[in-house]
Amino acid sequence: MDELRNNLQIIELLETLEQNGMQKEKGEVSALVSYIGDMEHTLSAMLAEMQEMRKEVNIIHNSSIKAKCENLIHTADSKIRQGIETVSKAKNNLIASAENAVKVFKEKGKEAFKNAVNAMKIPETLDKLGKVFHSFAVSMNESVQNVQNARMELVGAKKHLINAGRLFFGKGAKEQEYVKHDKGVLSRLQNLFAKMSNGFSALESKSLNLADKLRYNRIKDSVKADLDFFNGKTTAKDAPTPVKDNVR
Repeated sequence: MDELRNNLQIIELLETLEQNGMQKEKGEVSALVSYIGDMEHTLSAMLAEMQEMRKEVNIIHNSSIKAKCENLIHTADSKIRQGIETVSKAKNNLIASAENAVKVFKEKGKEAFKNAVNAMKIPETLDKLGKVFHSFAVSMNESVQNVQNARMELVGAKKHLINAGRLFFGKGAKEQEYVKHDKGVLSRLQNLFAKMSNGFSALESKSLNLADKLRYNRIKDSVKADLDFFNGKTTAKDAPTPVKDNVR
């Protein structure tokens, strides 16, 4: 999605970073903007798939299993919506921080602007998003197992119907068709939950890997700046400022 990338505050921040030669900071902001866009796209697709699956679950014939599946669908739907809300908050915070950073630049200059950009804590934001998606992936894995249990329960019901069908063939055959239909729905539901779990795990991995990459780039730049300073290529004014640990 390009909604965030086309946001006026984000555009102005990126342009200001470019004009001041702050390529590393510009890269970090761009990386978070792209990642948030990817998350929005992925979560919207997940929600649409879950809503379609809900329609199938609604026509399960076995009332007990239908109720269990409806609860699982409700839980999964809630997780996805929580994810969308979390991403929305991250997006709004980024926009507000971008607006503030540009304002600081106009009022106080480049050094204050650089501090304001660093205060956006982009790697830390990615860490938090990764933890959220990890918890969602775990929840979806549990749902996969719960659907598997429901399928086993349905297998038991089918065996009972086969025995009953020996005495009441017509009714037994019809009920077995219902069981066959329900098994198909459960199989698709289990596959969807597995897909959702993999999707959340992918978002988690991408978030944490990106955070690590940004931290590595910061360390690399800091080491280079130290070497330049000790080799006489920069002055004390240009020496890197120690970064405080803001994580509590």
